[in-house]
Amino acid sequence: MQRADQSGNQSVRGTSHRLTTVEEVETTVGRPLPMIMLKQISALDEGCRTVLARSPIAAFGYRDADGTRRTTFIGGTPGFVRVHSPTRISFTLTESGDPHGPVSLFFLLPGVGELLRVNGSVSARKGAVTTVDIKEAYVHCAQAVIRSRLWQPPAPAEPTAEVTGDGPLAGPGVAQFLAASPFLALSTWDSSGGSDTSPRGDRQTVARILDSRTLVIPDRKGNRRADTLHNLLQDDRLALAALVPGRTGVLHVRGRAAITDDPALLETMALRGKPPHLALLIDVEHAEVTGSDPLVRSRLWIPGAHLDGGPMPDLMEMAGAHLAAGSAEAQGGPPAFLLRAVGAIPGMTRLLRLAANRAYSSGLRKEGYEDT
Repeated sequence: MQRADQSGNQSVRGTSHRLTTVEEVETTVGRPLPMIMLKQISALDEGCRTVLARSPIAAFGYRDADGTRRTTFIGGTPGFVRVHSPTRISFTLTESGDPHGPVSLFFLLPGVGELLRVNGSVSARKGAVTTVDIKEAYVHCAQAVIRSRLWQPPAPAEPTAEVTGDGPLAGPGVAQFLAASPFLALSTWDSSGGSDTSPRGDRQTVARILDSRTLVIPDRKGNRRADTLHNLLQDDRLALAALVPGRTGVLHVRGRAAITDDPALLETMALRGKPPHLALLIDVEHAEVTGSDPLVRSRLWIPGAHLDGGPMPDLMEMAGAHLAAGSAEAQGGPPAFLLRAVGAIPGMTRLLRLAANRAYSSGLRKEGYEDT
């Protein structure tokens, strides 16, 4: 078994340059294109409701009444969310915890790369049922799922280094779980009542242990929304829940994060010589592997388990409808009538899907990924 170099890792943690301003983040990441923001809607449309009806599981980020941050997975069967209106949903949370204030979710469809993100706030809690008033919803690109190969047979786990020390990451099964986990849900909050739960995926290990109290997660190029980074500039507290394809356990982590562009640290996460542009350094306060009833019941990785409802919705088509709706309400965007006309052309949905898949593959190859 390998042994982690604790002293060297602590040096990196203590001396890495930290990004602390919006200007620093946007200099590295850039600003999102207007069309990215125009795809955001403020109420569930028919496409969103279809996704909720077919999704058997969602990541859920929330704060307890005492302010403790938590991320978990909820659901277990398709349609586990009840839609009361375009701006209100409810679902059962069987775990301990009493959600308050801003919350965020993303909904997974088995075999599908894109996912649906939903943000809002808790409006009621009765027994195990949580009611959420929706603030915004939008389609998230497939990069995290593709990077992680979430729907493919699991790859062999990387060798597990021995974690010395008395920190949370030295707990039972934590290092072994992280070594095998390519995908996680990361929840952050801003200072004005907003929350985001974002997917993160990588090959093969999405979060690497530096020492018994420190994780590092690469931040590779995406659509430049950078919600997580902007939130962390305002509130450094976060929570995450990691998955291993084919397993029914979840790793829950809580802590505080800093954004770094330290070249030496980034180089350790390079793919074919191409390092990520940033990374998150997480000072871990709590880490625990638990069983997950929603994962057991959702049968995410059982072939054919979710075919009864027919083909899964095409979220790229749905994103196009959201863009048209957003353009109709905004100035300076593409004409909504033109977007709707293009979308109505026979075969256009298939062509858009092919174009999106090529764009995903091209972008990921530029980051150093192979076999995308």
